[in-house]
Amino acid sequence: MDRVAAEKALVKLAKQTASTWQRMRGETFLGETLLETGNTVYRFVDGVFSGRAPKPAAGQAPAWESPPAMRGVELIGFLADEGGLWSLSPRWRSGSLAVITTNAQAFTLTSPTLTCATTRPAAHAARPLRRTPERSDVFTVPSAPPPTVRRPAPPSMTRLQTAPAPAP
Repeated sequence: MDRVAAEKALVKLAKQTASTWQRMRGETFLGETLLETGNTVYRFVDGVFSGRAPKPAAGQAPAWESPPAMRGVELIGFLADEGGLWSLSPRWRSGSLAVITTNAQAFTLTSPTLTCATTRPAAHAARPLRRTPERSDVFTVPSAPPPTVRRPAPPSMTRLQTAPAPAP
């Protein structure tokens, strides 16, 4: 995944949809969400950062820490490359980049995510979630040339002469 292309795509998407994604965060990431990257595990509660830990060895519990610089950081969604088109989605896909922010102006990307698990509290488990599409809302519009306007053909400039009638 090209990191520079991902950052450019995020800047473009953020200008268009930042407030929408922040509203969706409240619905999408209710409960505890654990994200795992190659070296780190992140924990979010109701979409707000609550801790990170180096990736633990198998069978060990993570050693959570909460650096002051990360207080108030929110999980917005996941940035994924869908065949050359970038999408920002609340739906996790393997290898997508988690998008986190402290405000609607500055976004940060994690390294590619390996797993994502959300545990919802019992009070919210019964409430149906908004269905997320299988693919993002990013689509291509088939290109076609613009319509053409044709002028009607001018009247003929040639006059047809009738042949004289044969003499009897």
